[in-house]
Amino acid sequence: MAIDTREELINALHEACEIEHSLLVQYLYTALSVKKGLDEGLTPHQQRLVRDWQARMLVIAREEMGHLGIACNLLAAIGAPAKLDRPAMPRGTGYYPFSFDLLPFSDEALYKFLVFELPRGFPPPPPPGADLDAREMQPAALASVAPEPLEYEYIGELYAKIADGFRAIPQGQLFIGPKTAQTANNWSDRMLDIRVVTDRASAIAAIENIITDGEGTPQSTDRSHYSGFLEVRQRYFAEQRFDAARRVPKNPATRVNPEADGPVTLIKNPMALRLTELFNANYGVMLLMLQHYFSLAPRADDAAAETRRRALQLSSQRIMSVAVRPLAEEVTKAPLDDPQAPERAGPSFEIYSDVALSPYPGARWTILLERLDALVAECADLGQELPRVGAIGETLSIMRGDLAAVASGEL
Repeated sequence: MAIDTREELINALHEACEIEHSLLVQYLYTALSVKKGLDEGLTPHQQRLVRDWQARMLVIAREEMGHLGIACNLLAAIGAPAKLDRPAMPRGTGYYPFSFDLLPFSDEALYKFLVFELPRGFPPPPPPGADLDAREMQPAALASVAPEPLEYEYIGELYAKIADGFRAIPQGQLFIGPKTAQTANNWSDRMLDIRVVTDRASAIAAIENIITDGEGTPQSTDRSHYSGFLEVRQRYFAEQRFDAARRVPKNPATRVNPEADGPVTLIKNPMALRLTELFNANYGVMLLMLQHYFSLAPRADDAAAETRRRALQLSSQRIMSVAVRPLAEEVTKAPLDDPQAPERAGPSFEIYSDVALSPYPGARWTILLERLDALVAECADLGQELPRVGAIGETLSIMRGDLAAVASGEL
């Protein structure tokens, strides 16, 4: 069905946001699962390989974050709110032959990622465990029949329909959102190539940018996500698929979620459980900051409002680097259940409540500061046994003070 109303376009963009967010956390989980040290059984050669593979996957994850930002800009341009919520993991998609899962670094994970990013006209990758022949992984002729697997067509069709919607709806009626509600490339992470959308041409260009990042262009896939995952998988096979990941579980969880589409692996060790809940709480606060950021559209002459918006932007990026990522690393070192067993826990990326703002602007800051207070207190308590977590709490406390000063107008 063609998209020819604003409501249909908003629904399609919300679906795109959920897909980009889901891909992002899957890539992060796999990247953060890898071993780091020689004391984990890696040789110096394997350690260098694993560090390179992790770096490549983290770059792709950051680019997916940029795609999510573009989708939020597209929504803002047509007057709709950002969509930063997503379904629980595992999630049955209905368009892939497998669900969205959190998986440790493995051939299964790399296979899934290649299918997610498969370019049009390319053959599907060999399934997990199959002998990998590099010749079989090369692109098919671009003039071939409809691309395989069929499931890839869903995302391609989704973005094509979104672009068609921007073409079909009269430009003068469609672009009603304030430009100041969007985000631009003023993030410290230069991997975030986020496009500002002002008209039909810039909207379609932004959509094409997302597709190009994932699958490449008809002329080249060298810098695409697909190419990155393909190179990692080929080298992983060449290195005899050595044990590169910590023994983290598939789809870890701190509790049973009735909305998940399949079984999860419950984290039962008390310390690991607290660490994972703290990780999830920080992840949730980051999403809340971003939702608050995208909800603001300050006037050009309102310097105070722009300062508050900029503070939310910087804090959302800072909490990712100083809290979310280091806590994820701590979780992968914690026992899943029995401290004497080799199985480790994993960052579960659970969203405990809807990523929604209070309808009352003044209350939004109070709620955000209260949640930061809770994070600081829990970090301080856990920090008595885990000094790194205590240091995270100290950094969060400084961030909380800066945000409080901005909210009150002191800065």
